[in-house]
Amino acid sequence: MNRQSFHPSLWGLVAFWAFVESGLGGLMHAFHLPFTGIFIGGAAVASLAAMAAVLKGRVHGRGLGRQLMAATLWVMLVKLLVSPQSPPTAYIAVGFQGLMAAALYSLIPSFRWASLLFAVIAMLESALQKLLILFLVFGTEFWESLDIWMISVSKQLAQVPLGLNALAGSYVILYALWGLYLAYRISLWPQRFVAQKEELKRAFSVWVGSVPEVRAKKRSKPFRWILLALAVLVFYLLPSYQAWSTVIRALAFSVALYGLAPMAMRYWRQRLEKKQQSPEVQSLLTRVESQGDLFRFCWEFHAEKGKVSRMFAAVESALVLAASDDER
Repeated sequence: MNRQSFHPSLWGLVAFWAFVESGLGGLMHAFHLPFTGIFIGGAAVASLAAMAAVLKGRVHGRGLGRQLMAATLWVMLVKLLVSPQSPPTAYIAVGFQGLMAAALYSLIPSFRWASLLFAVIAMLESALQKLLILFLVFGTEFWESLDIWMISVSKQLAQVPLGLNALAGSYVILYALWGLYLAYRISLWPQRFVAQKEELKRAFSVWVGSVPEVRAKKRSKPFRWILLALAVLVFYLLPSYQAWSTVIRALAFSVALYGLAPMAMRYWRQRLEKKQQSPEVQSLLTRVESQGDLFRFCWEFHAEKGKVSRMFAAVESALVLAASDDER
C-alpha cells in the first residue's frame, strides 16, 4: 500500500474513517454503549461511499475495488494501533464493510444503486452481526444463536416497553431504515460535495488561522494482555451448557484471532518504523491527528441549526473537507 496506489483525495477520507473508528468507536466499544453499529457503521458507509464517488470516472472495475480494500486495511491498521481495546467483532465489521463496498461499487455501474445496496446490507450486517458470528463462526445452533442475539438486543433496549420478538424486529427495522436514509443522503453526495466544497475550504482556512496551535498528545501504547482477553472472550461468549464441539471451535477461533493480532501489529509497527519518514505514513498520521479540529470546525460552522440537523450537517461537512483534503 503506497501513496501512488491512491487517488490523493482518498487519504483525507481514510483519516476521517480511521478517526471515527479508533476514537468514537473505541470509546463506544469500551463502555459497551448501544447502537454502536448505527453510528460507527454509518460513518464507515459514508466514508466508503465518498471514496467510491471520488474514484468514479477515474478508476473502474477491479482497480476501484482494490483501492477501497487498501483504504480499509489502512483504517484497520490505525484502529489496531490506536484503539486496541476494540473487540475482534469491530475488525470483522470494518473488513466486511470494505469488502462489500469494493464488490458492489466495482460491479454495479450505477453509483446510486450500488450505494443503496451497500448501505442497507452493511447496516443489516451490523444489526445481525452477533447472530451471524455465533452461528457461522462459533457453530452454535441457529435457534440458540437467535435466542442469544435477541436477549442481547433486549438488554440494549431495556427501557422500551415491548416484548422480546417486537424488540428484535424493531431493532432490525431501525437499522434497515437507517441504511435507506444513508443511501438517500449518499445519492446526493456528488452534487452536495461540489456545492459545499469551496465555501467550506475558505471558511476552514480562516478558522485554522484563528485557532492557537495545540501540542499533539502522545499516543498511548497498545495493551497486550492477550491471555486475559482470550479468557474473558471465551467465558463471556460461551455459556457452560454449550456442547464441547462448540467450545473447541470457539477456542480455536479465539486463539487464532488473538494469536494473529499481535503478530500483525508487530508487522505493521516494523513497517511503520522502517517507513517513518516516508510521505504516506507521515501524511496519514498527521491527517488522523487533525480530524479533531476538523470536526470541531464543522460543528461550529453549523451552530445555527438544531441539534439533530446540526450533527448531520457537521458530519457531511467533515466528509466534504476530508474528500478535498489534497486541495487544501
